[in-house]
Amino acid sequence: MLKKKIIFLILIFQLSFIELEARDYLIIQSTTSANNSGIIDVIERSFEKKYKIDLRFVSVGSGQAIKNGKNGDGDLLFVHSKDDEINFIKEGYGLERFEIMHNDFVIIGPIHDPAGLRNTSSVVEAMLKLKLTNSYFLSRDDDSGTHKKELFLWELANIKINNKDKWYLKNGLGMGATLNMASEIGAYTLSDRGTWLAFNNKKYLDVLFDKHKILHNYYSAIPLNPKKFPYVEYKKAMIFIKWLLGKEGKSTINNFKINDQQLFFTK
Repeated sequence: MLKKKIIFLILIFQLSFIELEARDYLIIQSTTSANNSGIIDVIERSFEKKYKIDLRFVSVGSGQAIKNGKNGDGDLLFVHSKDDEINFIKEGYGLERFEIMHNDFVIIGPIHDPAGLRNTSSVVEAMLKLKLTNSYFLSRDDDSGTHKKELFLWELANIKINNKDKWYLKNGLGMGATLNMASEIGAYTLSDRGTWLAFNNKKYLDVLFDKHKILHNYYSAIPLNPKKFPYVEYKKAMIFIKWLLGKEGKSTINNFKINDQQLFFTK
């Protein structure tokens, strides 16, 4: 009886090994902002033309993507939250951080600009005006890279957000849904430029503050650590990352435009 049980366990192990070896896809924990912009679809199509590796993107906020990565749910991360990414690697969940592309964050708001952001010269002044005028501000409040950046900007301006403040609104949604909601209620919000350019409902909104170096937004790829998660497709993940960093990947990213405007830039 014991001998049969041992043989059965060996067969299960062998079948599991074969299944892992045969996996021809990558699970990529990515961001809603990259997905909303349309760049993910373009990257996927271009890469899969060359390699027989299916890219399966999971679109969530960077914070959730990193949490999923810590649970071993995926093969690599494609996110934009630098401090969290560095900690992810320090804690042994990922191996290395590869900067792939960048754009920038922009403050979007009602065209009539009740807070007067068009006349500001610094991001600190812009945040102070939002607070002092009690203009509606809509926060994603979802632990995403964009949300983390927003919290950093309030802190930079030495503004403490009070949950009782009626002007400060939260929705816990992705970037596209947040822009739609901002348009409906006449609120300001922080967005990555890529999603904004791809956004169709621009009738009542406009970019009211941008082009400041502190608003730069870097997207990175991080392969999960195969020593911690033995089942991850590390070699395939590195094939994808090397493609992104190579001539063909960079060309795919740099040539992606909406209305003749480039959305993302590589080094």
